[in-house]
Amino acid sequence: MKYEDFIHTSVSGDGSCFFHALSHILALDSNNEQGKTIKEKDKYRNDLSKKLREQCVDWLERNLTYRIKGIGLTIKEEIEEDISSNNKLKSVEDYLNYMRKKTSYAGQIEIYAMSNILKRNIRVYTRIKGEFRNIGLGYQINPKKDIMKDIQLYHNLGTSLSPGLHHFEPLYPKKKFIENNKQKTKTKTKTKTKTKKRQKTKKRQKTKKRQKTKTKTKKRQLSKKRQLSKKRQTPIRKS
Repeated sequence: MKYEDFIHTSVSGDGSCFFHALSHILALDSNNEQGKTIKEKDKYRNDLSKKLREQCVDWLERNLTYRIKGIGLTIKEEIEEDISSNNKLKSVEDYLNYMRKKTSYAGQIEIYAMSNILKRNIRVYTRIKGEFRNIGLGYQINPKKDIMKDIQLYHNLGTSLSPGLHHFEPLYPKKKFIENNKQKTKTKTKTKTKTKKRQKTKKRQKTKKRQKTKTKTKKRQLSKKRQLSKKRQTPIRKS
Protein backbone atom coordinates (compact mmCIF):
# COMPACT_ATOMS: atom_id res chain seq x y z
CA MET A 1 0.00 0.00 0.00
CA LYS A 2 1.38 3.37 -1.06
CA TYR A 3 0.69 6.65 0.69
CA GLU A 4 -0.02 8.28 -2.69
CA ASP A 5 -3.02 5.97 -3.22
CA PHE A 6 -4.95 7.56 -0.32
CA ILE A 7 -6.47 10.84 0.73
CA HIS A 8 -5.09 11.46 4.22
CA THR A 9 -7.25 13.92 6.17
CA SER A 10 -6.71 15.53 9.57
CA VAL A 11 -9.34 15.36 12.32
CA SER A 12 -9.58 16.98 15.75
CA GLY A 13 -7.32 15.55 18.45
CA ASP A 14 -9.96 16.00 21.14
CA GLY A 15 -10.20 12.44 22.41
CA SER A 16 -12.73 11.40 19.77
CA CYS A 17 -10.28 11.15 16.86
CA PHE A 18 -11.13 7.46 16.25
CA PHE A 19 -14.83 8.25 15.90
CA HIS A 20 -14.11 11.43 13.90
CA ALA A 21 -12.03 9.35 11.47
CA LEU A 22 -14.83 6.81 11.08
CA SER A 23 -17.50 9.49 10.60
CA HIS A 24 -15.35 11.16 7.94
CA ILE A 25 -15.06 7.89 5.99
CA LEU A 26 -18.75 7.01 6.36
CA ALA A 27 -19.73 10.51 5.22
CA LEU A 28 -17.62 10.14 2.07
CA ASP A 29 -19.19 6.73 1.44
CA SER A 30 -22.71 8.16 1.58
CA ASN A 31 -24.57 10.84 -0.35
CA ASN A 32 -25.76 12.57 2.82
CA GLU A 33 -23.41 15.53 2.39
CA GLN A 34 -24.43 16.36 -1.14
CA GLY A 35 -25.20 20.06 -1.50
CA LYS A 36 -24.20 20.87 2.10
CA THR A 37 -21.99 23.80 3.10
CA ILE A 38 -18.69 23.24 4.96
CA LYS A 39 -20.36 24.15 8.27
CA GLU A 40 -23.22 21.75 7.59
CA LYS A 41 -20.74 18.98 6.69
CA ASP A 42 -18.78 19.56 9.91
CA LYS A 43 -21.96 19.44 11.98
CA TYR A 44 -23.11 16.25 10.24
CA ARG A 45 -19.76 14.54 10.88
CA ASN A 46 -19.56 15.69 14.51
CA ASP A 47 -23.10 14.45 15.19
CA LEU A 48 -22.28 11.15 13.49
CA SER A 49 -19.09 10.84 15.58
CA LYS A 50 -21.11 11.19 18.81
CA LYS A 51 -23.63 8.65 17.58
CA LEU A 52 -20.85 6.15 16.71
CA ARG A 53 -19.36 6.46 20.20
CA GLU A 54 -22.76 5.75 21.77
CA GLN A 55 -23.28 2.74 19.49
CA CYS A 56 -19.78 1.50 20.26
CA VAL A 57 -20.16 1.54 24.06
CA ASP A 58 -23.69 0.11 23.84
CA TRP A 59 -22.34 -2.77 21.74
CA LEU A 60 -19.53 -3.45 24.23
CA GLU A 61 -22.00 -3.45 27.10
CA ARG A 62 -24.26 -5.96 25.31
CA ASN A 63 -21.44 -8.18 24.06
CA LEU A 64 -19.10 -8.68 27.02
CA THR A 65 -19.06 -12.43 26.31
CA TYR A 66 -18.20 -11.97 22.62
CA ARG A 67 -15.08 -14.02 21.88
CA ILE A 68 -12.55 -12.14 19.76
CA LYS A 69 -11.33 -13.94 16.65
CA GLY A 70 -7.67 -14.80 16.64
CA ILE A 71 -6.98 -14.31 20.35
CA GLY A 72 -9.81 -16.24 22.01
CA LEU A 73 -10.42 -13.70 24.77
CA THR A 74 -13.83 -12.17 25.46
CA ILE A 75 -14.56 -8.45 25.40
CA LYS A 76 -14.90 -8.51 29.18
CA GLU A 77 -11.48 -10.14 29.58
CA GLU A 78 -9.91 -7.57 27.23
CA ILE A 79 -11.42 -4.72 29.26
CA GLU A 80 -10.26 -6.28 32.54
CA GLU A 81 -6.74 -6.58 31.13
CA ASP A 82 -6.85 -2.93 30.05
CA ILE A 83 -8.04 -1.61 33.44
CA SER A 84 -5.39 -3.64 35.27
CA SER A 85 -2.87 -1.03 34.09
CA ASN A 86 -5.15 1.95 34.82
CA ASN A 87 -5.35 3.17 38.42
CA LYS A 88 -8.42 5.32 37.75
CA LEU A 89 -10.63 2.46 36.50
CA LYS A 90 -11.60 -0.34 38.88
CA SER A 91 -14.29 -2.29 37.00
CA VAL A 92 -15.81 -3.03 33.59
CA GLU A 93 -18.61 -0.63 34.46
CA ASP A 94 -16.04 2.12 35.17
CA TYR A 95 -14.45 1.47 31.79
CA LEU A 96 -17.77 1.69 29.92
CA ASN A 97 -18.75 4.90 31.73
CA TYR A 98 -15.32 6.34 30.95
CA MET A 99 -15.66 5.49 27.25
CA ARG A 100 -18.99 7.35 27.04
CA LYS A 101 -17.12 10.62 27.66
CA LYS A 102 -16.34 12.53 24.45
CA THR A 103 -12.72 13.11 25.54
CA SER A 104 -11.94 9.41 26.13
CA TYR A 105 -9.53 7.94 23.61
CA ALA A 106 -10.59 4.75 21.83
CA GLY A 107 -8.30 1.81 21.16
CA GLN A 108 -8.27 -1.81 20.08
CA ILE A 109 -11.33 -2.75 22.18
CA GLU A 110 -13.41 -0.08 20.42
CA ILE A 111 -12.06 -1.27 17.06
CA TYR A 112 -13.54 -4.72 17.79
CA ALA A 113 -16.91 -3.11 18.48
CA MET A 114 -17.02 -0.79 15.45
CA SER A 115 -15.86 -3.51 13.08
CA ASN A 116 -18.80 -5.65 14.20
CA ILE A 117 -21.27 -2.76 14.12
CA LEU A 118 -20.26 -1.63 10.61
CA LYS A 119 -19.66 -5.19 9.34
CA ARG A 120 -16.37 -4.06 7.83
CA ASN A 121 -12.71 -4.82 8.36
CA ILE A 122 -10.83 -2.02 10.10
CA ARG A 123 -7.14 -1.75 9.22
CA VAL A 124 -4.75 0.62 10.98
CA TYR A 125 -1.45 1.75 9.45
CA THR A 126 1.46 4.01 10.18
CA ARG A 127 3.74 5.56 7.58
CA ILE A 128 7.31 4.32 7.29
CA LYS A 129 9.53 5.55 4.42
CA GLY A 130 6.55 6.58 2.30
CA GLU A 131 4.73 3.25 2.70
CA PHE A 132 2.02 2.09 5.06
CA ARG A 133 2.82 -0.59 7.59
CA ASN A 134 0.34 -2.40 9.79
CA ILE A 135 1.00 -1.72 13.48
CA GLY A 136 -0.99 -4.54 15.05
CA LEU A 137 -4.19 -2.57 15.55
CA GLY A 138 -7.35 -3.43 13.59
CA TYR A 139 -9.83 -6.25 13.22
CA GLN A 140 -10.88 -8.46 10.35
CA ILE A 141 -14.39 -9.89 10.33
CA ASN A 142 -14.58 -10.48 6.58
CA PRO A 143 -12.24 -13.11 5.12
CA LYS A 144 -10.98 -11.08 2.17
CA LYS A 145 -8.96 -7.88 2.17
CA ASP A 146 -10.80 -5.30 0.06
CA ILE A 147 -9.38 -1.79 -0.15
CA MET A 148 -12.70 -0.46 -1.46
CA LYS A 149 -14.82 -1.91 1.37
CA ASP A 150 -12.39 -2.04 4.30
CA ILE A 151 -11.93 0.97 6.58
CA GLN A 152 -8.34 2.24 6.56
CA LEU A 153 -7.03 4.42 9.38
CA TYR A 154 -3.72 6.15 9.98
CA HIS A 155 -2.15 6.05 13.47
CA ASN A 156 0.71 8.31 14.53
CA LEU A 157 2.10 5.96 17.21
CA GLY A 158 2.39 8.94 19.53
CA THR A 159 5.05 10.60 17.37
CA SER A 160 3.11 13.70 16.31
CA LEU A 161 0.92 16.32 18.00
CA SER A 162 1.84 16.41 21.69
CA PRO A 163 4.51 13.90 22.75
CA GLY A 164 2.95 10.51 23.44
CA LEU A 165 -0.47 11.56 22.21
CA HIS A 166 -1.90 8.75 20.08
CA HIS A 167 -4.04 9.87 17.21
CA PHE A 168 -6.22 8.27 14.51
CA GLU A 169 -6.89 9.86 11.12
CA PRO A 170 -8.91 8.70 8.10
CA LEU A 171 -7.37 7.24 4.96
CA TYR A 172 -9.65 7.19 1.94
CA PRO A 173 -8.69 5.41 -1.31
CA LYS A 174 -8.37 7.91 -4.17
CA LYS A 175 -9.79 5.34 -6.59
CA LYS A 176 -12.91 5.00 -4.45
CA PHE A 177 -13.25 8.77 -4.12
CA ILE A 178 -13.15 9.18 -7.93
CA GLU A 179 -15.69 6.37 -8.47
CA ASN A 180 -18.02 7.85 -5.82
CA ASN A 181 -17.90 11.23 -7.55
CA LYS A 182 -18.72 9.61 -10.89
CA GLN A 183 -21.66 7.84 -9.30
CA LYS A 184 -22.85 11.08 -7.69
CA THR A 185 -22.66 12.82 -11.08
CA LYS A 186 -24.74 10.04 -12.65
CA THR A 187 -27.27 10.30 -9.82
CA LYS A 188 -27.50 14.09 -10.31
CA THR A 189 -28.03 13.62 -14.05
CA LYS A 190 -30.74 11.02 -13.46
CA THR A 191 -32.44 13.28 -10.91
CA LYS A 192 -32.38 16.22 -13.34
CA THR A 193 -33.80 14.03 -16.12
CA LYS A 194 -36.58 12.78 -13.83
CA THR A 195 -37.34 16.33 -12.72
CA LYS A 196 -37.58 17.51 -16.33
CA LYS A 197 -39.88 14.59 -17.18
CA ARG A 198 -42.12 15.42 -14.19
CA GLN A 199 -42.23 19.07 -15.23
CA LYS A 200 -43.16 18.12 -18.80
CA THR A 201 -45.83 15.73 -17.55
CA LYS A 202 -47.27 18.46 -15.30
CA LYS A 203 -47.30 20.91 -18.22
CA ARG A 204 -49.11 18.38 -20.42
CA GLN A 205 -51.63 17.70 -17.66
CA LYS A 206 -52.23 21.43 -17.15
CA THR A 207 -52.58 21.96 -20.90
CA LYS A 208 -55.09 19.11 -21.13
CA LYS A 209 -57.06 20.55 -18.21
CA ARG A 210 -57.12 23.97 -19.87
CA GLN A 211 -58.26 22.44 -23.16
CA LYS A 212 -60.97 20.45 -21.40
CA THR A 213 -62.10 23.56 -19.54
CA LYS A 214 -62.19 25.57 -22.79
CA THR A 215 -64.13 22.79 -24.53
CA LYS A 216 -66.66 22.62 -21.69
CA THR A 217 -67.02 26.41 -21.70
CA LYS A 218 -67.60 26.45 -25.47
CA LYS A 219 -70.18 23.68 -25.14
CA ARG A 220 -72.03 25.61 -22.44
CA GLN A 221 -71.95 28.77 -24.53
CA LEU A 222 -73.25 26.91 -27.58
CA SER A 223 -75.93 25.29 -25.50
CA LYS A 224 -77.06 28.66 -24.16
CA LYS A 225 -77.07 30.14 -27.67
CA ARG A 226 -79.23 27.27 -28.97
CA GLN A 227 -81.65 27.70 -26.08
CA LEU A 228 -81.93 31.45 -26.71
CA SER A 229 -82.35 30.86 -30.43
CA LYS A 230 -85.19 28.37 -29.78
CA LYS A 231 -86.91 30.85 -27.50
CA ARG A 232 -86.77 33.54 -30.17
CA GLN A 233 -88.08 31.16 -32.85
CA THR A 234 -91.04 29.97 -30.74
CA PRO A 235 -94.20 31.92 -31.88
CA ILE A 236 -96.15 33.80 -29.24
CA ARG A 237 -99.72 32.45 -28.97
CA LYS A 238 -102.50 35.04 -28.99
CA SER A 239 -105.26 34.52 -26.44
